[in-house]
Amino acid sequence: MVKIEHIEDREEEPEVVTKSVRESEDRQLLWLVIVVGVIFATIFISYFWVQSAKSFQYDEINWTIHDYNNLKIFHGRFPSLGVANMTFNIYLREDPRTNNVPTMGTFDKFSYGGIVSISPKIDSCRGQLSREMLDLGSFMRRGIGVGPLEVGTTDKFTSLELNRTYVQCNTVSDKTIVIIEMGNSSVTQNDTNPYCYTIKAKNCNDISSVEKFIVKSVNDYRGNK
Repeated sequence: MVKIEHIEDREEEPEVVTKSVRESEDRQLLWLVIVVGVIFATIFISYFWVQSAKSFQYDEINWTIHDYNNLKIFHGRFPSLGVANMTFNIYLREDPRTNNVPTMGTFDKFSYGGIVSISPKIDSCRGQLSREMLDLGSFMRRGIGVGPLEVGTTDKFTSLELNRTYVQCNTVSDKTIVIIEMGNSSVTQNDTNPYCYTIKAKNCNDISSVEKFIVKSVNDYRGNK
């Protein structure tokens, strides 16, 4: 007869985790949390630093920088100077903070109705300045609130040939006048007629003077109100 012995099931003794092992694991977990936290903090700080570097306030205007086809565009927003409850947007090709075009006068005198008087050389331009004059017109009409604009000329013969009004600072006194002609880059307010401004561009691609006029007009007008 085969004798069957009774074998008792034995439970394995649980592995004893020493205090030093637990402390080591806790330290490793803590360092993991710290490293992950530092990585996320670095990412967020870098992101907000980059974003803040793309926005700034200058000359009473809030600006943001946009990259468009490898070209930096400076987008400015400000309450219209003449149209109630309207925010006006301007888009510049040059950084307004580094635009050093010389100016003379305080650009805060604007009356309803305006004339942009163009010299024959400017009229023949087909470069960036031609496009910039469209922005100038929009700024004068709605950004400043001049309203309706007329295109004039600084030359008497061109006035007869193209049926445009001959306009200089001393020929019109009841409207805002902006004269655009060739010369060293500058913007000047006329001494006799403070509602008349002369913008000079050095060539058909020089938009710095027009952009300077826009930015300084907002700063002077809002700064003196």
